[in-house]
Amino acid sequence: GYNGSQLWDTAFAVQAVAATGLGPKFAPCLRRAAAYVEASQVLADAAPPLGKYCRHISKGAWPFSTQDHGWPISDCSSEGLKAAIALAREFGEPVVSFARMEDCMNVILSYQNRGGGWATYENTRSFAALELLNPAETFGDIIVDYSYVECSSACITAVAAFLTHCDRAGLQSARFPRARLEEAMRRGTAFIRSIQRADGSWYGPWGVCFTYARWMLRM
Repeated sequence: GYNGSQLWDTAFAVQAVAATGLGPKFAPCLRRAAAYVEASQVLADAAPPLGKYCRHISKGAWPFSTQDHGWPISDCSSEGLKAAIALAREFGEPVVSFARMEDCMNVILSYQNRGGGWATYENTRSFAALELLNPAETFGDIIVDYSYVECSSACITAVAAFLTHCDRAGLQSARFPRARLEEAMRRGTAFIRSIQRADGSWYGPWGVCFTYARWMLRM
């Protein structure tokens, strides 16, 4: 279903280098990464009417791999945005325009479910009983997209990074008032707390289960 994992890998690599404080030593590498992050953002929605084909908005999202893949994903969009913000801080200049950051924020907020968490490709739109129709022998719970700790963590930290970027750059989003973004984070954090297990762990359906779930909680 994918043509690679290029954006996902690049976004994490960028954030890792930025976190070390060694960005100036890797400036050529980060410049090339910035070019890829900029070129990978989805700049338009799919052909209308979206509702007729059960398509979600895409403009502003980052995909798992390339712009050609183009499918909006909550955590990929979040990591792409955080990478763009980290690169802007490294270079002292934007990698993508503020308007494009706002477009990404629009996608991220649109994915938040009523329970406060975030799923992967679409909002939770039906009932678990539909899993009886699952034809896969290797994947459970794939008919309905549910809220996950990993996706929710990625989205919450992306909203926080966006707010921090606005504060540092002296920017203010007319589209997304601070109160709205803080409320999204509050609801997301409440969801994550609500699914913590009695032993203190989180179950992560994606990646390396419990290890990956806890690693994603970088708030």
